[in-house]
Amino acid sequence: MYSVEVNSEIGRLEGVILHNPGIEIEQMTPQTTHHALYSDLLNLKIADKEYSYFKGVLQSWCKTYQVVDLLSQVLDNQEWRIDLIKKILKREDKEFVYLELIDAPSLNLAKFLIEGYPYVEGQHPKEYKEKRFVLDPLYNLFFTRDASSTVYDQVLINSMSTTVRDRESIIMESIFRNIFNADTINPKLISDKANTEGGDVLIAKNNILFIGNGLRTNKKGIEFLTNYFAARKEKQQILVQELPTDIDSFIHLDMVFNFLDKDRCMAYMPLLSKNNTKYHTTLIDINNGNIKYTEKDNFLSATNDLGFDLKPIPCGGDDLWYQEREQWHSGANFFCLGEGKILGYSRNTHTIDALSNDGFEVIKAEDVVSKKINLKDKKKFVVTIDASELPRGGGGARCMTMPIKRQEVIW
Repeated sequence: MYSVEVNSEIGRLEGVILHNPGIEIEQMTPQTTHHALYSDLLNLKIADKEYSYFKGVLQSWCKTYQVVDLLSQVLDNQEWRIDLIKKILKREDKEFVYLELIDAPSLNLAKFLIEGYPYVEGQHPKEYKEKRFVLDPLYNLFFTRDASSTVYDQVLINSMSTTVRDRESIIMESIFRNIFNADTINPKLISDKANTEGGDVLIAKNNILFIGNGLRTNKKGIEFLTNYFAARKEKQQILVQELPTDIDSFIHLDMVFNFLDKDRCMAYMPLLSKNNTKYHTTLIDINNGNIKYTEKDNFLSATNDLGFDLKPIPCGGDDLWYQEREQWHSGANFFCLGEGKILGYSRNTHTIDALSNDGFEVIKAEDVVSKKINLKDKKKFVVTIDASELPRGGGGARCMTMPIKRQEVIW
């Protein structure tokens, strides 16, 4: 297995963790979508087809791992299995099913933990009958970015803001500790009120992080990271962008900003430019244990102050109407395969046009998967995924990827 190492958002991708959306997303009903953090029901058959092209592009580029396979490997070890099951059941107050689960075959048990463990009449407390599940399905697991984040040579096990996703973090922590032998950082060990999620954590450079502060990552979570690095690194800078909390599409920082190259970024301009007067941008400077907070004018000018010379490509193009529409469907949520090599949704046509006008070659995912096009022959491109169901889940290409290994970038 790879040792984990991610020092930027744009270094050539070598290893990434994925999860195919499975029957867990079909377990939602109109009554449970809010609990599951969705605004609508997804069609699994269509989502699976769309995801197959997304996954196929990544498989053509680097080593990919599936959560269910990694989890099954954890469960093959009796000591790791016992530890994981006990942690999950204690966290969810479901210890009464321990004996039912502990001796199940590894793959079956992995699927129970992901797809949900069904209620059985006369065997389980009747309070679970209406829900149909004793252990809820992990509806959001195909957004592998959120539960854990590779931060330099460690893994941040994110302290999720909603209990419906707690099990994801527990599973990923076991995978990284046992399969990858990685050091982990966990805000939950300090306080249940310290929340972080992977969509809000961007690795700018080996001593600079960009962090979103909004619906999912709170000030206590950012305080935890600040104190953690202050105790361990001589110098570290954290640029924090406040996000709206009244619109679901602004759930994470990577829904409004992403690196595309050393000199390019994707940006939702109404929030990140000088036109924003409502949402704060704060620079945290850590120097030999001393912590300094400085209010900045806006996010994009602050990145320039930090030494980045980034030309923003506007999500949605230059028209505010299309900027709002395309940001809603993850128009800013691109994922880098390498410097100037990105992956995103084709449906955001004005965003794709803006990239094309800037010199990005537009390539269809189908042409990559069918081997009509070899990405390794290309220098600067955007691979587009035709998708209608996946965007309705509330995330894009970066949301659906958890990198564990990238090559170093020479800035």
